[in-house]
Amino acid sequence: MSMYLAWKHVMSGIRKPAISRNALFILTYMLLFCMLVSCSRPMGADHDSPSVAETGDPAMYKDTLDAFYKLLHLNPSETRDVMMQMLDSVGDTSIWVEVELLRHIGTSYLHEQNFAESMRYYTYALAKADSVNSRGQYAAINNNMGVINRRVGNLKTALTQFNEASNSFAILGDQRRQQGTYINKGLIYLNLDNFDKAQYYFEQAHDGFYSSNDTIGILAALNNMALVHKYKGDYDHALDKLKFAIRLAEKTQNRYSMSISKQSLGGVYFSAGDKENAVKAFLESKSMSDETNQPYRSAQAQLGIANVFFESGEPLEALKIGKEVMDLALAHENENLQGEAHKLLSNAYEAIGEHKKGLKHYRLHISLNEDMLKQTNIHTVYDFELTNLSQANKLQQLELERKELTISKKNNMLWFAILLFVFSVLGLYLLYLNYRNRQRVKLQQAMLLLSKKKSHAAVAAEIQERKRIGQELHDRLGQLLSVAGLHISVLQKKKDLPQVRKDELLASAMKSVDYAFSEVRNISHNLAPSLLSERGLKGALKNLSDQVNQSSQLHMSFDTHGMGAKLNSVIENALFRAIQEILNNAIKHSSADRLSFQLIQSATDITLMAEDNGCGFNPENLAINVGYGLAQMKTRTENLNGSMHIDSSSERGTTICIVIPLNSVSNVRKSYQSIGG
Repeated sequence: MSMYLAWKHVMSGIRKPAISRNALFILTYMLLFCMLVSCSRPMGADHDSPSVAETGDPAMYKDTLDAFYKLLHLNPSETRDVMMQMLDSVGDTSIWVEVELLRHIGTSYLHEQNFAESMRYYTYALAKADSVNSRGQYAAINNNMGVINRRVGNLKTALTQFNEASNSFAILGDQRRQQGTYINKGLIYLNLDNFDKAQYYFEQAHDGFYSSNDTIGILAALNNMALVHKYKGDYDHALDKLKFAIRLAEKTQNRYSMSISKQSLGGVYFSAGDKENAVKAFLESKSMSDETNQPYRSAQAQLGIANVFFESGEPLEALKIGKEVMDLALAHENENLQGEAHKLLSNAYEAIGEHKKGLKHYRLHISLNEDMLKQTNIHTVYDFELTNLSQANKLQQLELERKELTISKKNNMLWFAILLFVFSVLGLYLLYLNYRNRQRVKLQQAMLLLSKKKSHAAVAAEIQERKRIGQELHDRLGQLLSVAGLHISVLQKKKDLPQVRKDELLASAMKSVDYAFSEVRNISHNLAPSLLSERGLKGALKNLSDQVNQSSQLHMSFDTHGMGAKLNSVIENALFRAIQEILNNAIKHSSADRLSFQLIQSATDITLMAEDNGCGFNPENLAINVGYGLAQMKTRTENLNGSMHIDSSSERGTTICIVIPLNSVSNVRKSYQSIGG
């Protein structure tokens, strides 16, 4: 008894909402109504124009509806009274406002679990929305109808409506309403005890509401996520979710959502066996529901307290509360609440041994549930017929359009013939222009091939000329060899020469031979290096590095990357000549003590990078002094379709980069062969 007395004591201290607050609430709605009517339809718009709600024009329309949406969640009963007055004054003068008001009135009844009235107004709104082909309103109303079907057990119908609504909202870009369908889908899977699927949809909705800063949606998602944890028996996580929701509701001053969270909190405490905290939470929920004029929510809190008494072995106290809830349900003609009260009274009478009364209330509970299901099915069938009628009208419209297309087909054929003739003439002209363009391209290609042929011939002639000069220089050394031969001949013929004289002749001959061979080797190596043909560019570079590093004047290093098969001889000679020129300039002019080379070969080109730490020079003066050899090197590179870049300054030394495409020579050869070269 102590728990019941405590409950009665707390209930006696709850004050009714002040009249001034209700007056302020109604005044706020009237102001919003004026804004809505003023911007709901553009001047001169008729009922066949696109929905303003869907097009988003003007922007104030959406803001006003959002304000209605939030106030509807704060006080559904007073909101409904104001909207009823608005509906009478609007009539048919503003179809868009009428649809919104009908849908909101249906939602106000849905908040109070009065499914029959809610479905009735949704059906009216659906017919109005269909008459103006408003896809957004049609989807929103079907979504709300799905909520009612889920509540009465028509889960398949409800899921179909939720899916259709979700797809429509996605097409319209209405993310807030689409997240609402996720919550409704999650509740269906919660009814089916598929907790993982329900949790998935609740989390999807929560993330979407969070990204758009929709606190009402966030609170709804948190409350339902707590239900999943409750049904799983994870009461700690359920309490965490609900307490977080309560803090958020307090911060946003949303008393309606807070009353729901408090009621859910009482349910979790009750399931966890904490009856004292359960009663406290139910009492707080009832207090907030009374404050915001939500009799159904207040009755739900009383039913929760009654269940606590019933489970605590106090069925008489539960019976008293059940009778109070029944009186409230009858006063508000709420059949759903009557059904729940009958169920509570049936259990209470059975517990105290009055079986006839218990059976009577149980039958009334079953009868009311069947009536609500029947009413819901009637409206669902009507919705189905309305959808079919809409489809029939669309088919009729399509038939009319088909006939119009048939009538205009002959005229279109005439225009098509004219256009075909024009396009044919234009096509022939374009073909002629294309032919002339192709001829011009062929001429340009021939000129390009000729230029490449000349470049290849110049490079090949340069190499051949250097070989010839090397050979001639080699021949000019014949006199040295002749002197050496003469000394040897004297030694062979005059056997009686003194030993000292023989030694002098032999030493002189050997000196001449050594000098001749040294000159031949140096000149031949510089003009036509044999190492390139024997060991390739990489081997020749190593040999050159070894020779340079024998002295202490300059240290030369090199590195290669990707050097595979032997390169084309033209490219090898050009790169080796460049290396020789760079090395010669570094020794004679740069005063550098370090010189490094890098050779990098890819599938399309080969790159030579040279860097020294010398005094540098001005790259713009390639044709002056030391730059003369570099100018020739640049010319040889460009003849192979390559490029050379020089970066030099007194602080950083000199960096030379040469890039030669590997197909430059082969392209020149192929082009030359294609024209009979």
